[in-house]
Amino acid sequence: MMKNIAVIGAGLTGAAAAAKLVQQGYQVTVFDKGRVAGGRMSSKKTEHGYLDMGAQYFTARSDLFKQQVQLWLEAGCADIWACRTALLCNDEGVTSLVSSADAQLRFIGVPSMQSPVKSLLQAIPIVTECRIDRLSYQRQWTLYCANNQSYSNFDAVLITLPPVQAQQLLSQSQLPDLIATNSQLLEPCWAVAVQAEACSMGDAIFCQHPKLRFISHQQHKQGRTSCYILHFNASYSAEHLQARPEFWFEQAITIVRDELNIQHSIEPLVAHRWLYASQRDQAIAPGIMALPEQKLWIGGDWSFGGRVENAYLAGLNLAQALVETQHLAGELS
Repeated sequence: MMKNIAVIGAGLTGAAAAAKLVQQGYQVTVFDKGRVAGGRMSSKKTEHGYLDMGAQYFTARSDLFKQQVQLWLEAGCADIWACRTALLCNDEGVTSLVSSADAQLRFIGVPSMQSPVKSLLQAIPIVTECRIDRLSYQRQWTLYCANNQSYSNFDAVLITLPPVQAQQLLSQSQLPDLIATNSQLLEPCWAVAVQAEACSMGDAIFCQHPKLRFISHQQHKQGRTSCYILHFNASYSAEHLQARPEFWFEQAITIVRDELNIQHSIEPLVAHRWLYASQRDQAIAPGIMALPEQKLWIGGDWSFGGRVENAYLAGLNLAQALVETQHLAGELS
């Protein structure tokens, strides 16, 4: 009987899977290379308050995720983002910024974006600053960390890393490559935060722009200050992937000043490179991947097409796949 489970990755997928398995009576340990849980649902704590450098908000469409969001709202670790939406267009150098109101409910974590992830992982053991770089299976799994530590006696492993990192882990573990044709599902994004006291007409600015995909103004986000977060699009981020933060600060300040028409002082704060961020356009979502005989499953938001909600649903699917395999094994024994 599988009872001791390792989850690699403490983003929303890993947290949802771990929480579901604990509810089912499993013992779960979560491993993550970062200092805190959250993954791309993360905020950087600074003297200017939290800066949402990853996901800016999330929506809820499925009944399962709506139920979970309601629990987060009641627990005070999520809130509705009362944002004003706008559209920034730049067509051959001609800029327009117009209000673009809609009825979509958008949610944020409070006081930071990773708060819902942390709430799922309450009382679940998590090993942080531990990059798992190899796995070994001999009836049970042993996980090897890059700092030469190892963790043994796991009955099953769930991998919730981005496809490229999952592919590397499988290769280094001499396991079958399940990811090869899907390794390029996720594209890069440079995220840049700048401080400016003045406010444009939008808090959530969607972009039809040669450089940008989204601009967030944090003024109406609980626990944040009035910073701008600019997410550069995949093609521009890839073109300048190795550029230094100074390059990105210059790009962001120029856009905020010239295209949002903010003439007050603009201060650079943080530039962060996400190597694996948004889902590639027209990419076919592969669903959950598995080596069921070795009791290993792989998934993430990319399994179902990106978005925060799909990260959560992927976690539930991973947990369910493991539970169903155990039930089937019990019926056959």
